[in-house]
Amino acid sequence: MGVPGLWDHAAGRRMVVAIGMAAALGAATTAMRAQPEHTGESVKSFEVRASRFKFEPAVLEVTEGDTVVVTLRSADTIHGLAIKALGVKVVIPKNGEPVEVRFVAGRAGTFEIACSEYCGSGHRRMKGQLVVAPPTAR
Repeated sequence: MGVPGLWDHAAGRRMVVAIGMAAALGAATTAMRAQPEHTGESVKSFEVRASRFKFEPAVLEVTEGDTVVVTLRSADTIHGLAIKALGVKVVIPKNGEPVEVRFVAGRAGTFEIACSEYCGSGHRRMKGQLVVAPPTAR
C-alpha cells in the first residue's frame, strides 16, 4: 500500500492500465451502439469514370432508400460530380486517384448529375442521370 502521501509506482501503473482499458472498452461499446441498424435497405455501388466530357456510365439506377456508393476516377483532368437536388458534390482529382461519395437516395425521381469543376469547352455538356425508383411493396 505504501506510505500515505507517497506515490506507489506499481499501484499507479496498475491504475493507469485499468483506466486505459476501461476507456477502450467504453469507446468500443459506443462504436458498437453507433452502428446503424440494418433496415432492409440495400447498398448500390458504382464505379464511374469521368473524362472530357462524359461520365461512364452516364445513368445510375437505384431504389428510394438505397445507400448509394459511387467510386469515381478521372481519365484526364480534374472533374467534379454534383447532384444538386440531393446536395451531393465531390471533386474528382486528375491523377486517377479514386474518390468515393456516399449518400442515401432519399426520394424517387430523376436527378441530373453534372460536372462541378470546369474541365474545358464541353464542360456544360458533361451530364448524367441518377434514376431513383419508388420502393416496391415488400
